[in-house]
Amino acid sequence: MRKCVGNIELHGRSLKYYVFGSRSAGFGVEITETYVEKAEQIVAHNFEEALNVAQTLQKCSVFPTNLSEIIEDLEFQGNSD
Repeated sequence: MRKCVGNIELHGRSLKYYVFGSRSAGFGVEITETYVEKAEQIVAHNFEEALNVAQTLQKCSVFPTNLSEIIEDLEFQGNSD
């Protein structure tokens, strides 16, 4: 399964955000930048949580090169609550 969450145009760059995966493998977020650069990472075991992460990344205009660092920060914040 792969679902487009949305896209944004920023400084001449096109960023697209997707949620992908399955219940057995987990769900992840994929960010593509103008068909040149792509990053993906499993972020949750349920679709809704992965969708929320993808929407947050879109609102914050996260680029593919920063995806793993941002996910790591989100996981750290979740563990410190």
